[in-house]
Amino acid sequence: MAISLHTNPLVTIPQPPTKPLLGNLPTMNLGAPVQGLMSLAREYGPIYRLAFPGRDLVVVSGFDLVDELCDEKRFDKKVWKPLRNVRAFAGDALFTAQTQEPNWHKAHNILLPNFSQRAMQGYFPAMLDIARQMMEKWERLNADDEIDVPGDMTRLTLDTIGLCGFDYRFNSFYRQDMHPFVQSMVRALGEAMDQSQRLPLQEKLMLHKHRQYQADIDFMNGVVDRVIQERKASGSVAGKQDLLSYMLTGVDKQSGEGLDDLNIRYQIITFLIAGHETTSGLLSFALYNLLQHPEAVSYTHLTLPTILR
Repeated sequence: MAISLHTNPLVTIPQPPTKPLLGNLPTMNLGAPVQGLMSLAREYGPIYRLAFPGRDLVVVSGFDLVDELCDEKRFDKKVWKPLRNVRAFAGDALFTAQTQEPNWHKAHNILLPNFSQRAMQGYFPAMLDIARQMMEKWERLNADDEIDVPGDMTRLTLDTIGLCGFDYRFNSFYRQDMHPFVQSMVRALGEAMDQSQRLPLQEKLMLHKHRQYQADIDFMNGVVDRVIQERKASGSVAGKQDLLSYMLTGVDKQSGEGLDDLNIRYQIITFLIAGHETTSGLLSFALYNLLQHPEAVSYTHLTLPTILR
């Protein structure tokens, strides 16, 4: 049952026991953080507090409270410490920007029309292209070969965003390993998250981690900057109907300004980060649940390959 802070403003938010200096860090399941937070929600309810060195965190999971927090008239997006760390390579893009930052408003106004239903229909041929690549890979396997579903769904979503977003082919289904961009992106994200869980002294001692972090950021920046410069040099900036074209040519009607190349870089990296991981997870769990409930598949009179096509 959700706790209403309006009807009883003196309700104490529950909190797991803390340890000196470390607060609730020992409480966290660092190997599976989301599952750990879910477990705490089952124990402490739909709202609970966690204390970490230098900051406190209130976790909300009940629908009523989450719905209340989504009221933009009373609550605003908070770029908390892990996301502030991600700004090292995502800057003031949509996901990591503060609402009051000018580029948030400009990018929001320029990009929003490109996520309409009509715009999505325009991306469908590219989406189908990548989906067919995955199915062709699966069709070449032997009957007893195992399929790395989460891995292939990551390839599927990354390649789809690359092709629909800025006409770039990662060609992940023609590689044995993930594209080097993905490897750098995953490492950089992991490091950004880990930094928020370290004590200040620990952070100063992580010299190797810092060098790898910067190398990964430099590599991602280099890949995206080349894509932007090649598009500008091609002379077909306005000819392609993808997100990169809209970012290069779009103008915010409110300010009369467009996005500079640095912010466009940040936006592309953000789309690749925020777009591919959640979608690949959704598709992986969807397939898992369909296999656990074959009656749902038979009810639709479809087979799994047909669904994926």
